Amino acid sequence: MASEQLRPEIARARSLWLERRKPFFDKALARLTFIDETSTNTKLTKRSGWSPKGRRYRSHAPFGSWKTQTFIAGLRSHSMVAPWIVNAPMNAEIFETWIETQLVPTLSRSDENVETTSRPQGMRRFRRDKL
Repeated sequence: MASEQLRPEIARARSLWLERRKPFFDKALARLTFIDETSTNTKLTKRSGWSPKGRRYRSHAPFGSWKTQTFIAGLRSHSMVAPWIVNAPMNAEIFETWIETQLVPTLSRSDENVETTSRPQGMRRFRRDKL
């Protein structure tokens, strides 16, 4: 045991954490959903490189079209919910569509409200519809 754990004020703080706060967080954790988003694009070519002096660098571009694909999902303590792939870069409209069509059906009344900084008016609408 670390020596600071023997100090009275530290022992009281640890006791408070174990007796009061930890049980609260253990219950609340199952109600939280963390949102994670990642994207990739098909620009698989090198945009720069070496070429003979006075000549332009050229490279092969596979597939002929460049697109961005975005994956978004909710992460809960017990599972991943509402996974969604969209063939476009993420923007506020796509994010709100994901919330309304994918995330909301997975939530229950005891889940925490969704908060975001992207577009507060959309989130206020979500909370009013859900509650």
